[in-house]
Amino acid sequence: MATLRVSPARVGLDGLVTLALSLLVILLTAGLTLLLVFLRVRDLARHATCPGRADCLLVLGVQLEDGRPGRDYRRRLLRALQLARRNPQARIWVLGGQTSASGPSEAAAGAAWLHEHGLAATRIRCEDQSRHTLENLRHARDLIARDPGGCDGELVLITSRFHLARAVGLARGLGLSVRPCPAERCGHAGARRPGVLLREAVLLHWYHTGRRFARLIRHRGMLERIS
Repeated sequence: MATLRVSPARVGLDGLVTLALSLLVILLTAGLTLLLVFLRVRDLARHATCPGRADCLLVLGVQLEDGRPGRDYRRRLLRALQLARRNPQARIWVLGGQTSASGPSEAAAGAAWLHEHGLAATRIRCEDQSRHTLENLRHARDLIARDPGGCDGELVLITSRFHLARAVGLARGLGLSVRPCPAERCGHAGARRPGVLLREAVLLHWYHTGRRFARLIRHRGMLERIS
């Protein structure tokens, strides 16, 4: 069963407050709100398809294994490579910070893998200052806005099937108009890990609860971090 790792150092006081509020909402609704989110996570994991056209690809990183992309990460990179070959004008953003004190960042390792497999380094951009998915996407949004080449067309977000619903929800909450693209071809691959899907549902429920709460009380600091 997948575990949910939360610590004050990672999420801060605001994060702990909104987590408690999210759990309270789940309790008061007898789990109905969590069930609705879980169904969204599961359905997108099962049925999402990858678009054929893309002008800009966002590839979410995964914790490295001995400084190299592991299986899940390689699947995401392979999907990006396939799309990049079909869309020679597309720019690729690889997202992910450092996972160890001495090794490369997730983004750097992913960019190196893509280059080793024939993708020109000039097409690849890295976002390597983030610690989690929300920071990945927020930093990527800001970097894309400052990039001379920009990304005015189709923005495709590549990640594992189990992670799609949360990643897309966070991206759209940040104002990014993205289309989901699952790393795995088979939809059943996204439904074989119920514990992971439940964890994703809890995290997405937490995000939506925190966002609504921050808007309700007009908390500028919280809103700046999550939107």
